[in-house]
Amino acid sequence: MTPERIALAQGALALLSAALMGACGVRLLVRLVAVLRGREAAGGLPEGKRVRGASLREAALAAAVTLASRLALYLFAYALYRLAGGEGGPVQSLERLWTHWDVRHYLGIAREGYTAVGDERLRLVFFPLYPLLTRAAMPLTDGSAFMAGTLVSLLCASLSGALLYDLCRMHADAATARLALAYFLLDPLSVFLGCAYTESLFLCLTLAACCLLRRDHPWPAALCGAASAFTRMPGAIVAGLFFIRLLGDVPRGRATARRALSCLLQMGVVFGGLFAYWAINVRVTGDPFAYMIYQRENWHQAPGAFWDSVRNTVYYTLTTFGDGDWLFTWFFQLVSMFFVFALLALREDALPFDLAAYAFVYVAVVLSPTWLLSGARYLFALAPLPLLKARATRRPLPHAVALAVSLALLLLWTYGYTLDGHVL
Repeated sequence: MTPERIALAQGALALLSAALMGACGVRLLVRLVAVLRGREAAGGLPEGKRVRGASLREAALAAAVTLASRLALYLFAYALYRLAGGEGGPVQSLERLWTHWDVRHYLGIAREGYTAVGDERLRLVFFPLYPLLTRAAMPLTDGSAFMAGTLVSLLCASLSGALLYDLCRMHADAATARLALAYFLLDPLSVFLGCAYTESLFLCLTLAACCLLRRDHPWPAALCGAASAFTRMPGAIVAGLFFIRLLGDVPRGRATARRALSCLLQMGVVFGGLFAYWAINVRVTGDPFAYMIYQRENWHQAPGAFWDSVRNTVYYTLTTFGDGDWLFTWFFQLVSMFFVFALLALREDALPFDLAAYAFVYVAVVLSPTWLLSGARYLFALAPLPLLKARATRRPLPHAVALAVSLALLLLWTYGYTLDGHVL
């Protein structure tokens, strides 16, 4: 393809992405007016009624299904490994198969902490809560950081499944909640739920904040939001849920100065997780934003705009065809971006207003780095996404086809991460 055609495709798709997100933004502004006039509940739940979510039995079953799905992926990867001529049992080969890319950095932090010298200084770009929990779990695994990290991920994945089901049951019937859970577990990028990555922990804490806020426990929700922000920077977006909650009080005459102050403090608690990470940067390097310098110098990442990420992704999709990372990195990232853009533009009304607004901001933020390599994985960690998929249509056939395709891609992505090494 000629440079001129590549540039044309870049411009057209960047413009399309901005148009889709713009359409979503306009629809959200209309809904915001409805919230301020009392015509729509900010959290999508009836005012003054007891919040009904999942029963303890339903939540436990969702957690068990989530755990079983991850164990099944371990066995599938091991079967591929043996077919490829690998030796050793399932446990012995587990670390070899599932230690790639960022896993090494998180485990290195868990073992040795942060430093300001050598190549290990670059670990500072990885947020601290996950490696801290991994280190805390190491006595349970005879000092193995890998097994400790895997244990943390599996526990958080199971809790995420239960919390997602609970959140869905607050807004939908059991069939829709089960469908959302299926989308969650069969997403190709759910392969990272069983890795020593932050996806499980981040989703668990974000979903916990959403569920607690809906049950009118704002301070525990704020603490979960702070922990989410201490896990990954987009966790700070949870603070917006508290502000939307306050806006929902305006038409009911409940937005008092005391409530506004409480809201401000709760948002401050959420941002406290990010501030704590900055404090670690200061302690290690003397600069609260040293991690941004490392990201720019070594990963070519700086704050940008999602449409620029679309342009870059289109370029590499068109110029790397046939390379090992074309399918797993560039092409799938491009497809994932436009899938989510289209879902938000067309069906953001399938989500409660606060979750729709959260999704809009989250997508705009996580797709903004100037050198985006893991955009599909970041989008997988969008907590309301499974509910949005489940409520996108009521027709069963599209869901059946989508889940079948997702399962096939999940198996392919499991191979791509464990044996091929191009999924990151």
